[in-house]
Amino acid sequence: MRISEPIEKHGFFWLPDDAENQVPGVLRISESGDITLEVSYLYDFRRPALHKRRLGYPEESEDANIKRIVGVIDDGLITLDGCYYGPYTIKRGVSTTTIHAIRGFIGVNYKKKEKLTFTKFTFSVEGLDEWLWISGFQTEHNWEDMSRSIHFRPPEEIALNLPDGIELKFIFSWTDSPGLTESHITQKASISLISKELRPIEDFLDLVFKLHLFFCFAIDKVVSLDSVTGYSSEITQEYQDGQKREIPIKIYYQSGPYSDTKPKVHPHDMLFVYGNVSDQLEEILTRWIHDYEISKPAFNLYFATKSGGQKYLDGKFLSLAQGIETLHRRNSQETRMSEDEFRNLIDTILNAVPDDGQRQWIDEKLKYANELSLRNRLKKMIDPFKDLFGNSKKRNSFIGKVVDTRNYLTHYDSSLENKAANGEDLWKLYRKLEALFQLHFLQLIGMDIESIKSIIKENKDLRNKLGLENQDFSDKSA
Repeated sequence: MRISEPIEKHGFFWLPDDAENQVPGVLRISESGDITLEVSYLYDFRRPALHKRRLGYPEESEDANIKRIVGVIDDGLITLDGCYYGPYTIKRGVSTTTIHAIRGFIGVNYKKKEKLTFTKFTFSVEGLDEWLWISGFQTEHNWEDMSRSIHFRPPEEIALNLPDGIELKFIFSWTDSPGLTESHITQKASISLISKELRPIEDFLDLVFKLHLFFCFAIDKVVSLDSVTGYSSEITQEYQDGQKREIPIKIYYQSGPYSDTKPKVHPHDMLFVYGNVSDQLEEILTRWIHDYEISKPAFNLYFATKSGGQKYLDGKFLSLAQGIETLHRRNSQETRMSEDEFRNLIDTILNAVPDDGQRQWIDEKLKYANELSLRNRLKKMIDPFKDLFGNSKKRNSFIGKVVDTRNYLTHYDSSLENKAANGEDLWKLYRKLEALFQLHFLQLIGMDIESIKSIIKENKDLRNKLGLENQDFSDKSA
């Protein structure tokens, strides 16, 4: 996740079952969600046993890493979860320890073994407002008296149903800052995931991650989470009107995909926007969640290249080549021959080998021989979109170049060096392979070929990836 400014808060912290031994500390949360806590206290060398239970003293035992820390800062109560010790020093009687945490919860003190359960998660993603392109502002001009009026009404919520009884809502909040010479109203879109029953935090985090990937795909940039808030029906506060309301719990953690710099997003640069899919978004999100479970490795390889998981072009290309092969394998059971034919062929080969050691070696070598080659898988992947990849000669040339380049960068066989792409040619090959990935993602979420071509027509970058920047995409054109 990316927060607008790093957080640094002073407070007091203790183990959930040891409130008597509170120690001062400094909580720090980086812009990327990395959480550390630095605690200090006076150390009595004459009585070291007194410090065995004190927060900040890493015992030499299997239970050396504390799992949960609670405390209080000026924002209220806080819980740090998944904690483990970093550097530990004692200088001039002052013990100082840096503790790392996987997640932070501002607004609550959880008990030592209390389960983290929620009924609602609200989160926001960079570029969500631009993707939705829904505004609550209306502007009127009166040229006769030179006046202008701006009216704001928050847009209505948009509700969708997701699998496993989760309701998704696009909600629109706003803040204002009235002044003498200027006034500001800021609208911000967020997403709420609502459950009728308490669910483990892992259920919500898993769904947030998959939806986050969806928006990275749709926006065609690595956008980050910029806020996450949880609500639980068991953690409430009574207000003056006698009503009990769920306490908002701000949640911080490092989440991917993440880019070092905040991207600039605009609807014209996106693969598709809400307006393109509004009438089928519920089905699209359901398919995306389902497809991720089937093709998880392929999804992760694709987004690793987008988020900088691979720093060099060679690595990016290899990840995409492996990803496109995996995507086909996970969504097709096709083989070179039937399983019975293949097994009979293997048995025939092994029976002709007299030596047991060689027989085992050959059996291992032929274990995956019935699978389609990368060349055949690429042909299958291109087939639904073959008119977007040129004539037969151009398609075969592209496939051959991908295979030769993948093989060279995998084995560095000198006989393939002159056949492999490099420099600008490798960049173009990588971009075209990325476009093939995007076309299949669009197909997986239910878009037909005409809808996909409509997206290509409107998306300059996708046309460039495919080498179609000069192609006429009129109604009569492919």
